[in-house]
Amino acid sequence: MWRMNMKNQHHVTRLMTLVVVSLVLACGALVTQAAAETSPSLTKKELKALSATASTPADHHRLAEYYRNKAQQLTAKAQEFSAEADRFATQPATVESKQGISCNCPSHYRYWSKQYAQEARESEMLAARHDQLTQEYQAKSTQK
Repeated sequence: MWRMNMKNQHHVTRLMTLVVVSLVLACGALVTQAAAETSPSLTKKELKALSATASTPADHHRLAEYYRNKAQQLTAKAQEFSAEADRFATQPATVESKQGISCNCPSHYRYWSKQYAQEARESEMLAARHDQLTQEYQAKSTQK
C-alpha cells in the first residue's frame, strides 16, 4: 500500500513538473514572437556599425529613434512584470520545491520589472544624448 502511494505521488509530481515546464515554454514562445513583431528597426549589427560611424544628424536621429523605441518596449515589459508580481502576491503559493519552500514568484517578477525599468531609463538617456548630438550637428551645419 505504501509503495503504491509513493508511486502515485511520483507520477503526480512528474505530471505537475511537465505541466509547469510546458507553460513556461509556451510563455517564452509567445514573448519571443511578440518581441520579434515589435523589434526596433535596427539589427544588432546595424546598431553597432551605426553607433561607431554616426557622423550626420540623420545617423544620430536614427539612433535616437531606436533607443526611444527600445525604452518604450522595455517600459511596457516592466509594467507587465510588475502587474504579474502584484497578481502572484495575492495568490497562495501553489508550487513547492524539494526543500518545502514555496515558489517566490512575486519577487522574481519584481526583480525583472526593476531590471527592465532600469534598461528603459538607460535607453531613454541614450535617446536624449543622440537627440542632443542631432541638434548640435544641425546647428553646426547651419552656421557654415
